[in-house]
Amino acid sequence: MAGQPKRAKRVDAILAKRPKPRNALERLVRRDELRTVYTQQLQALLPPALAPHCSVAALEGGRLTIQVAGAAWATRLRLELPKLTPQLQALGDFATVEEVRIRAGRG
Repeated sequence: MAGQPKRAKRVDAILAKRPKPRNALERLVRRDELRTVYTQQLQALLPPALAPHCSVAALEGGRLTIQVAGAAWATRLRLELPKLTPQLQALGDFATVEEVRIRAGRG
């Protein structure tokens, strides 16, 4: 019907419609695709100065792990968490997030 907004689909639900991975490499590629999309969603909610220094490392169950470039960026992200968490939970992919962990340093 015209006038009704489309319901947002979860990224993992969309990717799940693709054929099952045939090998470990395909599973890794699929997991990396998900992390890339999750990172884009996260960065869209962050202040522009902070966004490029943060990426989603993992989203498992109710725990979101965010990788940041260093301790200073981790502190800035912690200050944003009270505002960021409800915004993330409003997105379908992060609706079940109950805990956010921050990991400083790349690698």
